[in-house]
Amino acid sequence: MSEYFYVPADYIIDQHIAIEGEEARHISRVLRKQPGDMIWVVDGEGKAYEVIIRLVAPEMIECEIQFEHHHLHEPDINLTLAVAQLKNPSRMDWIIEKATELGVRTIIPLQTNRTIARSPKEDRWNNIALAAMKQSGRCILPKITPPTDFEMAIANSTEYDLKLIPYERTDHILFIAEALKHRKPPRSAMILIGPEGGFTDEEVLHAEKAEFTQVSLGRRRLRTETAAIVALSWVVGNE
Repeated sequence: MSEYFYVPADYIIDQHIAIEGEEARHISRVLRKQPGDMIWVVDGEGKAYEVIIRLVAPEMIECEIQFEHHHLHEPDINLTLAVAQLKNPSRMDWIIEKATELGVRTIIPLQTNRTIARSPKEDRWNNIALAAMKQSGRCILPKITPPTDFEMAIANSTEYDLKLIPYERTDHILFIAEALKHRKPPRSAMILIGPEGGFTDEEVLHAEKAEFTQVSLGRRRLRTETAAIVALSWVVGNE
């Protein structure tokens, strides 16, 4: 399995790539790569490169691009996960990691009526997303927004083709598989996932007015992080 290295697009000029910092040290000191070896580089903006190493220095690796790939290993759907920020930091970290692996392009930590959250760890979340992007072979680094009020997230949802809100107390049980079954694959989707205490009835009504579809993820009550992964898996698997 190939290992992927991240280089910001600014460091990619013409057919040449300069790899610096921790990535360069890992290539030279841990992997002991030499000039002539091939490696993969991703820019986090949708491009992946097969490159050949031309120079190995203590703090820099110089490479030449051999092949360029666009949206390698990326799902076709532009997927946004808006998930209530959790009190337990490790559980929020896990959501960031797994959502990245599943192909999410935007992650919105939600502030809802029942959210009980600590201070956001945006730098940590971005580092987790970066590691997950490389591990899963993606070439788009998800954008993680600052914590966002539920109403604001709803107001900014007009651009999406598919909008889902899993809700355990829904009276009309529409399972997510049924909601996706007979429709054309969406180009973009937004999924709202509630906090430990769930969304309030008022929040669900607000989402419905903004054309979110209530869906059930099954007959059992799921934790926030489980609900997020189940919903994402259905949507990505249905593309």
